[in-house]
Amino acid sequence: MTNLEIALSYLDKGLSLIPLYSPEMLKIKPSKGFREELDKKIRENDASDNPTLKDDVTREVLTRWCKKPCISGWKEYQHKLPAREEVTNWFTMNPTANIGIITGAISNLVVFDLDSESAVQYADEQGGFPDTVKVKTGKGYHIYMKHPGFVVKNQVNKKLDIDIRADGGYVVTPPSRHGSGHYYQWEEGYSISQIDPAPCITWMIDYLRDISKIDPDTENKLNDLAEEFSIIELDDKLIQAAAETKPQESIAQAPTQDVYVGLLQNGCRQGERNHSATKLIGYLLKTGMKDTEVWEMVQMWNRDKVHPPLDQDELQKTFDSVRALEKKNQTAKPTPPKIQIESFLDDMTRTVKEYQQDYVRVPFANSSLTELENLMNGGFVGGGFYLFGGIPSSGKTVLLNNIADNICLNGYPVLFFSYDDGRSELRYRTFSRFAGQSIENFNLRTLKDIGSIFQIPQVKEIITRKYVVQQMIPVEKWNELIDPIRVKHGKAPVIIIDYLRKLRTEKGNGEERLRVDGILSKLTEIAKIYNTPVIAISELARDSYKAGQRLSMASFKESGTIEYEASWLGILGAVEEDGGEYKLKENWDTIIQQDGNVDLIIFKAKRGTGATGRVPLKVDKNFMTVTERPVKPTHDPTAVNPVKTKF
Repeated sequence: MTNLEIALSYLDKGLSLIPLYSPEMLKIKPSKGFREELDKKIRENDASDNPTLKDDVTREVLTRWCKKPCISGWKEYQHKLPAREEVTNWFTMNPTANIGIITGAISNLVVFDLDSESAVQYADEQGGFPDTVKVKTGKGYHIYMKHPGFVVKNQVNKKLDIDIRADGGYVVTPPSRHGSGHYYQWEEGYSISQIDPAPCITWMIDYLRDISKIDPDTENKLNDLAEEFSIIELDDKLIQAAAETKPQESIAQAPTQDVYVGLLQNGCRQGERNHSATKLIGYLLKTGMKDTEVWEMVQMWNRDKVHPPLDQDELQKTFDSVRALEKKNQTAKPTPPKIQIESFLDDMTRTVKEYQQDYVRVPFANSSLTELENLMNGGFVGGGFYLFGGIPSSGKTVLLNNIADNICLNGYPVLFFSYDDGRSELRYRTFSRFAGQSIENFNLRTLKDIGSIFQIPQVKEIITRKYVVQQMIPVEKWNELIDPIRVKHGKAPVIIIDYLRKLRTEKGNGEERLRVDGILSKLTEIAKIYNTPVIAISELARDSYKAGQRLSMASFKESGTIEYEASWLGILGAVEEDGGEYKLKENWDTIIQQDGNVDLIIFKAKRGTGATGRVPLKVDKNFMTVTERPVKPTHDPTAVNPVKTKF
């Protein structure tokens, strides 16, 4: 393949890229900047007391220049993907140009650059790297990981020989040629065309947070502003939050959400800097963030997004002025209303309203999960907290994504917190299901045109109701998402979580059990307040994975509080019944992999959520579907009184 074909394949995978100088380009037609730097270094070397060989000086300068962009204005591709025409033009004009992949949020990518054996050893001691995309460089490896969802700075750590390339950076990628002559190469079996970058694991998240030096709450808020605005509508107060916007101005005169998205992602031009900084500072202060957090964010925005940036003193003066105005406009907190004890009494009007109007039952079966829906009394009940557990590879996310899409097709909005798979993974699972295309076609980007998939009636309907969140938003802040969705659709969204233990609260508890217990209580509270189903995926305890192991409510990692908080509990696995109990089959992993046969065992169903029982399912991981599996009866169908099971 030519460099052009390879560059276009990267673009098709959603990666932003730019052309870089290569040794061939600089030898055939050296740029003016390269010639000037080389001449300068040669003169300095000749004048030194210990001069080195001229070839060594040339190789040093060449190596540095073979990592530089050969186009001007490359930073705009930190915020948008280049057009195919641009990429084609770049690599047609310079067929041997090296390829640089822009890291950061635009490509959903952060790269760990390990330059020595000690760097590899350090990473291994911290927990190592999962199976992910790897590049062999001259001195070590580039490890490609999914972007963690918060702003990550680029960093050079000479002590550990670990560099980070993330927001605002780029990496040289295969088949580019190093200035020393060697080629960057994908590690066999780990190229970006074979596998996707893996999510960052705990030690990596901690490392990236530490070098970025922004506390998690600030990171979440920045990502909320730039990312979540695209899927929710803001209320009038938030829209009018800029300092210069007066409360009496009409909504048509106030800045729209697009203004803030544009400022955060694209910055502004000279001549607009003071006005834009004032608007952004005013909004951020209105969110309730600490002054120090706002100041840190604004400095980052000014440094990375504003060209040329405002002078630091001028930015500080603007910040101080807007902050003083906001403090002046703040009013005393209203006195909390007194509790009305009459509200605790029953009356006919409220009782009739609750019975007739507040009853919510969300259907989800469509044509594929009718037996399960019937067993659950016709769907998920409003105010219920549902928990799906399962052994590895049992299809938990596939099932919940199928259910989410079916709910959307039945006219209900869904708020899907996807912390295991990202937004693109869920999107392609949906595409695979309704387009009849193998999921691998999407993973490997082999389809030339996916735009037509958006014309499929089911897909057109789903994308108007399915809100996917991959930023880590504390549970206490979820109302800021739920409320505008409820206003837009006239009903609260069904909430789906993948998965439970990844959730965070504003004030985390050091002890894991207490932290999870607190999350469970908050989820139950959200379900009741909004009268909507809350559905979560959970893990099983590792001992539950053994063949022959009996499954029960105690199999959940959160066993204890979860048995009381959850309205409904089900476990996915390849099981066999033994004396009224369910045990994992021998070779259950092979059965699931080869046949896709799993069973959903419902161990708990209370408060109108249905009945306990067993539902045989078939998971097709090629086309991302879950359907009910017909099972031959174990009794004589002609018998007058067949023996009933405990369910």
